[in-house]
Amino acid sequence: MMGIWTDSVELKASIIHSQLAAARDLALRHSGSIEDVSQPYLSLLRSLYADEFPFAQLVDSSDLVARFSGPAVNVNDPTVSIVISVFSDIREQIRSIARSVVGLATDRQIRWPSNLDPHLSGIARGSLIVGVSIAPPALPAARAQLELDGVSDQVFASIRTAVRSLATVARHVGDSAMDSSFREAFPDPAVRDTVLVAAKRLAPTGRRGIDSVSFFSDESTEAASASLTPKSRAVIIGALMAPVQEPGSGTFIGALREIDLDARRFEIRGVDGIGSIRCVYSEKHDEVVRRALDARVRVSGGYEALVSGRPRLVAVESVELLERPHTQLPLPDGA
Repeated sequence: MMGIWTDSVELKASIIHSQLAAARDLALRHSGSIEDVSQPYLSLLRSLYADEFPFAQLVDSSDLVARFSGPAVNVNDPTVSIVISVFSDIREQIRSIARSVVGLATDRQIRWPSNLDPHLSGIARGSLIVGVSIAPPALPAARAQLELDGVSDQVFASIRTAVRSLATVARHVGDSAMDSSFREAFPDPAVRDTVLVAAKRLAPTGRRGIDSVSFFSDESTEAASASLTPKSRAVIIGALMAPVQEPGSGTFIGALREIDLDARRFEIRGVDGIGSIRCVYSEKHDEVVRRALDARVRVSGGYEALVSGRPRLVAVESVELLERPHTQLPLPDGA
């Protein structure tokens, strides 16, 4: 079983072969040159198997494929520094998605997303095309935590789904705002915000010689693909400034985890009757948030919920430190 992308290329090849056979038959019956009529079809086949087929195989064997375009990578020999930079960006954003998804799904501090190293599925020519796949946790202690909680399959599937959903973000970027169907595509507000932060960081600024990036997964189609550009990045930044729509309003108490100082996001976990909530704060809360990692806090603000009514994303209006974290000696891995 090859996969839908590879199957699509094979179907194209089959059609070209049929057209080639018909053209040769017509040339024979009319004393034409078989070589002359064959060349256009053979050229199409060479292009198909040299360019489209490797790309299709890469998409079918990866959780996510990124295609970077621009003067820095539209060459046969891009510099090592730009390739390393691209790999690093992808790895860090996949790790960021994984940490958030695990925290939101399990309400526990699971170690393995911090050590998660996406596997390189392959590289294909045609700008710079990189395929990555998500592997199960390698650390024995991390695996034990996941299995003990009975959430291994659920968490792993959730991470893969969130990473693959990067392939859909660009389709929802309009000229000045995200389109109305964006929220329907991401019904979980916390995951939506997590993926959007990653998309913003992977969208090109135009300053590194990369003009656009497109994402593909084995669940997407090339016809439905779209690219993130510097203009897209500006639209995403605008959306991230006002992520909560049609909110309720409430106050929540929990342990503050996973601070992203650049994006001004954190999570509170252990919220009574809810579990974990993703929070968006403004610069006026910078000082208290920096001091509150692992502390028990009270957060108030407007929130967006799941269809079930469970709050998932809070636009922080106030954050109050209730209890400072207990200090303890760091435990070695595996403890």
